Amino acid sequence: MLIGSIAAILVMVWFYNTANGRNPVHWAIAGFLVYFIVAMLWTVTITPSIKDAAMHSRGTMLMWAARYAYIIVAIACSVMFNLKVGYKNQDND
Repeated sequence: MLIGSIAAILVMVWFYNTANGRNPVHWAIAGFLVYFIVAMLWTVTITPSIKDAAMHSRGTMLMWAARYAYIIVAIACSVMFNLKVGYKNQDND
């Protein structure tokens, strides 16, 4: 949970610094929302099945995935959002 919170703060700082002519606070909030929505969807839909599989097999990798995969997926989606939407909007300026 703490690592996920730190990752969310880092995403907000990165979005704030890459505002490219936008309101930096709004862009940081957009980055947080992308991170949060993806993390919540992953936690609600995917994590229960990973935890179930990890309980039956006791795989170390599955336990790691159940705990931290949402962070990696949410950061990846935030990066894609910033690169796609951020640069597309910058080209229109």
